[in-house]
Amino acid sequence: MKKELRELFRDKRVRGTAFIGPIVLIFGLMFLFSSVIGGLAKPSSTKVHVITSNSPYTALFKTSGFQIVPVASVEEGKKLLTDGKARVVVEFLPVKDGVTPMKVRFDEREQLSVITKERVSAVANAVNEKQRELFMKASSIPASSVAPIQVSSENIGAKDDSNPGELLVSLLPYLIVIWAFYGGMGSAADMVAGEKERATLETLLITPISRTQIALGKTAALGVICLLSSLSSLVGLALFALIKPKGSEIMFKNGLGVTLPAFFWILVLLLPLVAFFASMLVALSAYAKNSREAQTYLGLGSFIVVMPAMFSQFIGLTDYSRAQWVNLVPVLNTAANIRSVLIGKTDIPGIAITVLVCSVLAAIMLRIAIVLFNREKVLARN
Repeated sequence: MKKELRELFRDKRVRGTAFIGPIVLIFGLMFLFSSVIGGLAKPSSTKVHVITSNSPYTALFKTSGFQIVPVASVEEGKKLLTDGKARVVVEFLPVKDGVTPMKVRFDEREQLSVITKERVSAVANAVNEKQRELFMKASSIPASSVAPIQVSSENIGAKDDSNPGELLVSLLPYLIVIWAFYGGMGSAADMVAGEKERATLETLLITPISRTQIALGKTAALGVICLLSSLSSLVGLALFALIKPKGSEIMFKNGLGVTLPAFFWILVLLLPLVAFFASMLVALSAYAKNSREAQTYLGLGSFIVVMPAMFSQFIGLTDYSRAQWVNLVPVLNTAANIRSVLIGKTDIPGIAITVLVCSVLAAIMLRIAIVLFNREKVLARN
């Protein structure tokens, strides 16, 4: 194992894909998301196209912080929407019975157009609400006469300010799981199949070490790489939270959000998953004739990881987030439980089932890898 680890750490490709890659990717993604979200949060960065009119409400959006862009006609406004050069086009129609109709044209195919339409409508609704309050106060009309139901809300999760934001809760489990696989995938093809191709595996096989020990050593070494690669995604996140670029305060309003207990449970969940990934990667590499064939097998095997990992990003939007059967689905169970840990709802029975399932799968794949290493026909392929 020590020899394998030394060789892996010397390989620049391994260091780049397994360690530097996750850090750079996480930092880049967080920077991109913070820039986009930070831009959306500022009205001054949003342009509102308004058809020229004599309405006193034309300047309403300017006082709310939006950028006003005058438009000469309705036809021009529609063309701007069609060409994607405008998010919304606002038109103030002639006053009727003391009311100024405001027509907001938008394109439902464009997400930014829909978002801007809702924000523009909110500005108008705020003016209406303020005017309604002034009228009721002047007329001595109690608020209960037009609003018999008074709604209030209580956020029971607000007491714990250590939880990360919604974006991190949906994104972080996916990245932790996916890098546990792809971090080792880059070096797995060379660990056995590559040695067959270079005819260096025979030298290893004639040493006084049993083939079972060789299989265990390669699997353990690759498992370390997978684990460090997965944890590198947390390093990238920590660096981003430390630097705090512009716009990141929205994403990290409660800090990094990964407490020591949460980190402990993440490690508990990761270790059996990493063992499963490492043993599967070694088994596929041992079965392949050469590096190219190994890469094909590894690419196909990645679908087993990617599909459930992708579903973990959306599981919080469904009723399945607390379903027990999720704990029986490999990869998905780890990501789902990491999500629960991050939001402060650690499910001990679910974690126990997840660890058991991943440990059983790791034992099966490790047994397959050992069997392959003890088959002369497989190791002597050319």
